[in-house]
Amino acid sequence: MRVEKAWFLADGAEAPEGLPEGGFREVALPHQWSLEGIEAEVGWYRLALPEGGPRRFLRSFGDYYQEAWLDGTYLGRHEGYFFPWVLELPKGKELLLRVSAPKEPLGVWPRFKRQIKGVFGQHDCRPGGTTARGQERGTGGLWGGVEVWAREEVALLGLTHRLFPRPGGWRLWVRLLVDAQRPFRERARLFLVPANFPGEALEREAVLEGEAGRAWREVVWDLPEMPLWEVWERGFPHLFRLEADLLGARLGVPLGFRTVEVDGEGWLLLNGKRLFLRGTNAIPTQWLAAYSEAMAQKDVALLKEANLNAVRVHAHVTHPAFYVACDREGVLVWQDFPLQWGYAPDEAFAQEALRQARAMVEALGAHPSVYLWCAQNEPTHNRHALGPLLAGALRAADPTRPVKEASDFREHPYPGWYWGHYRDFLALPGAPLPSEFGAQALPRAELLRRVLGEAAWPPRWEVWAYHNFQPHETFRVAGVEMGESLEEFVERSQDYQARLIEFAVHAYRRAKGKVVGYFQFMFVEPWEGITWAVLDVERVPKKGFFALKEASSPVLLSLVPYRERVEVGGPPLQEAWLVSDLDRPLSLRVRLRLEGPATLLLHEEEVALEAGEVRRFFSLGELWESPSEVQARFLPQREALARIPPGAYRLVGEAWEGERLWSRHVLSVEYLGPILPLEVAW
Repeated sequence: MRVEKAWFLADGAEAPEGLPEGGFREVALPHQWSLEGIEAEVGWYRLALPEGGPRRFLRSFGDYYQEAWLDGTYLGRHEGYFFPWVLELPKGKELLLRVSAPKEPLGVWPRFKRQIKGVFGQHDCRPGGTTARGQERGTGGLWGGVEVWAREEVALLGLTHRLFPRPGGWRLWVRLLVDAQRPFRERARLFLVPANFPGEALEREAVLEGEAGRAWREVVWDLPEMPLWEVWERGFPHLFRLEADLLGARLGVPLGFRTVEVDGEGWLLLNGKRLFLRGTNAIPTQWLAAYSEAMAQKDVALLKEANLNAVRVHAHVTHPAFYVACDREGVLVWQDFPLQWGYAPDEAFAQEALRQARAMVEALGAHPSVYLWCAQNEPTHNRHALGPLLAGALRAADPTRPVKEASDFREHPYPGWYWGHYRDFLALPGAPLPSEFGAQALPRAELLRRVLGEAAWPPRWEVWAYHNFQPHETFRVAGVEMGESLEEFVERSQDYQARLIEFAVHAYRRAKGKVVGYFQFMFVEPWEGITWAVLDVERVPKKGFFALKEASSPVLLSLVPYRERVEVGGPPLQEAWLVSDLDRPLSLRVRLRLEGPATLLLHEEEVALEAGEVRRFFSLGELWESPSEVQARFLPQREALARIPPGAYRLVGEAWEGERLWSRHVLSVEYLGPILPLEVAW
């Protein structure tokens, strides 16, 4: 039974005896007090418990510590925000939950943190970012709500699985968490039910036995060949629901038949076939209680609209609904453990991190969309201590998925933002799998005025900084100019982000093979901030969203300009490439035309591509080295270019498969009058 309401009081008391007699008010669950504008470190929840039995269990999700009292009797303590506290409740009617999410003391925060909260504890995309105010607007509360389970003497409390291929089928290793008050031998029923496609359910009975206590029990179920779970662009994500029934208690988790591994060249093999990863980083929300199934469905739909087949849940564990949506829609998930930057170097913290890493596997391991565990994001002094330790624990807990020790700074190239110029992406920084890159962009002016008020324009930089804006990078590195209005500033900021994303993704895709994928940073703003996201907090796209969408098309036409400013008669194009991530051959009709003061069809041809092929089908350098009869085919274009008037042009390339336009790439080219007569210029 889900508990829908509770009585709440923000109060720092250590125990019930220290609470005032009044002041509690009714709130709906789930609940996070920061969403109500309350800046507190401790909240108390009073709940009236339903009857049931002979045994009752509490299942609650709270951030970050929980303690419980039933009718004044202390029951215990839980640490960790992303996995449930499952606690047996004795006889009694009134439950008190103390939920605390304290600020970590300066000196501990930010370099030696102890709370395993990832981006919820410290991040440059949360309120206050990395400023001294960066622990404001916390995430404390019962974000996932409370359930009370009625159970028998032998109680089923958890269900997960591991899946292994075998000749002619699959071996399903079902794991059931059983809490028994006595030695037992009981019959359990297992069901495998198609969840998103028609089909017959499978059923199996198994005998569970063991001694009194709480422990995982295992059942092996050998199955034939089954419909596979695939990413959306390669097939259908066939999804099942695995259910278990023990003495009338029934639990269910998702299941998808698929294999994931990484080969010797770094490629992800999904169901034995290489997959180029086109991804982004996601922090869907700063406050999990504010997220919903509908929001998760919308976010994953937008991921697919952007032509992405993978998403990195960045340095945290997010709302369960997000993983459910990824399962259903065929989007792969790179899952980070919630460690971000620096943590306490002592053994006690390491042991707590190990415990929570195993809990993450149990909580999320059933989801077929999750293809990778990563132990840390951008670790500092903990890199070589925690990384191998946690990675080893993750591999032991789940031998069916790849594991990374860390997503390191060297895999996070930011040319054009923190350093250099976005053209530096031609050197493929962060290869073979860059897991962060990008640039900030302002959300729309209307939202900024609503959020920032009078500080929006002219800008009050201290307010903008609290909302994550980075002035040095914007003005000094990226060279974005403010203009004369907020609207102009927004336009120029978004133009720059879009230009950088387009350039970077095209460079990585043309290098397919040396590069095995990419994860742009980031997808959606988790609060009313100014960040690297291509969607604002209300899911309104910035220009960068459309740049990411076009550059991430499964079939891509990529044009490399000769120069941005060319004399009349000169070539507009250095190279032209076609990239396919499809697992089938293609026949594409490619058209290149120049649009501006004059319109000119430059080139048209049919290009055949093998499955997954990347091909450079035009190179100016190779043309100059070609026999004269090959060069002669391009003389009409050269003569036509010599006759166009100077001015601003667009080079438009399109790749068609029949009536389907797969990719359209547009470059700006300025044609200038020649300095020397054409017959003199070489």
